[in-house]
Amino acid sequence: MKNECDIVKDLLFSYNDGVLSETSNEFVEEHLKNCESCNNALKEIRIESGKIDQKKEIDAFKGVRRKLTKKNIIISISLIILLLIIIFNIFVFKNYNDVASTVVVYLEDDITEEQLGNIKEKITQNAKSAEITYVSKEEELEQIKEWLREDTNSLDVYNNSENNPLLASLEIKANTNKEIQKVLEAIQSMPGIRSISSYMNWNPYELFVSQILAN
Repeated sequence: MKNECDIVKDLLFSYNDGVLSETSNEFVEEHLKNCESCNNALKEIRIESGKIDQKKEIDAFKGVRRKLTKKNIIISISLIILLLIIIFNIFVFKNYNDVASTVVVYLEDDITEEQLGNIKEKITQNAKSAEITYVSKEEELEQIKEWLREDTNSLDVYNNSENNPLLASLEIKANTNKEIQKVLEAIQSMPGIRSISSYMNWNPYELFVSQILAN
């Protein structure tokens, strides 16, 4: 009987894995019907086998979790970068729309009231919502003095309209760049205008950087 138990115990691992031949399988099963010792040995094998399978599943789960963690980190970083790019572009184009929708029209010194009126009328015809602000030569000089703050001594000689080299201007603020474009096309060759300053043709990113540096 002992010899048969030894044979069966040697076969139990293969029996548990289901790889025995049909004859050997029947032999083991027949023996297990009447042998408590071999049944206990089979139970231990199955318990250990279950632990090994469980450990494999845990290891496999840990491996998948590590991969998912790395993937999630990459996805999170990518989303953050994408969000920053979107926010940056929002600032860039908002700044462009704000700045490019403003035009400064510098006027000739000898501009007549009629010419000035014609320019304003042409502006409102092409941009009904446009805000037009007239800035005199004296106001231009005061603005420059404010920008220079303490270093204004060199500008003290320009104390009257006769020796003031600056030009009076019209500052035009429209709601959209499209309106500004129409205004530019309409007034560019009108009498009384010396020059026009506009950011319409600037690259939005270059304009944004220049605005930051200027501040």
